[in-house]
Amino acid sequence: MKKFLVLVTSLIMVFSLSACGKEEEATTEAVTEESSTGVTAPEEIVQLVNVDLPAIAADRDSAVAIYNKYYEDGADIDSETWKEELKTTAIPAYETYLTNLKALSYSNGEVQNLLDIYVKSAEYQKDAMDTVVSAIEEVDTDKLDEANSMITDSKTYMGMYEDELTRLCQSYGISMIGDFGTATDASATDAE
Repeated sequence: MKKFLVLVTSLIMVFSLSACGKEEEATTEAVTEESSTGVTAPEEIVQLVNVDLPAIAADRDSAVAIYNKYYEDGADIDSETWKEELKTTAIPAYETYLTNLKALSYSNGEVQNLLDIYVKSAEYQKDAMDTVVSAIEEVDTDKLDEANSMITDSKTYMGMYEDELTRLCQSYGISMIGDFGTATDASATDAE
């Protein structure tokens, strides 16, 4: 069964991290505009990227690690064991992550939209895990194709998130610290 899955399900899950820092010389009207809560859009962007997402990432990271370990070089895990780890550990952890992710809220519409794009990417990853479990239980290659498609969709939405974050950072004079796709410790970055 494992060879069958390796050949058909070949996409690993990834989430990119990047950190933000407000540039000293950025003094546009948009930067100083405050929301009804008294928080500026740049402050909300930095809060989302440097504080809120890293604060809830542990559940996501553990779930994705379980999913990805099937594809590691030299991995010797059978599909039944992998399915049980997905069902009992990875999926519940990812559900907790999604709950925490969806609980985040921002008063600035652009920042909320940025979060919504990120949530959509995460939802596709969770759906892919569920579909892989069903595929293994039912020995259904069509479901593995569906899971691959969901992971591709997740990556598409993550690309949209990265593009929108880059656009917002440029628009509000926020500098990006680190590269997308790099496991940068965003929580340790200066968010001034």
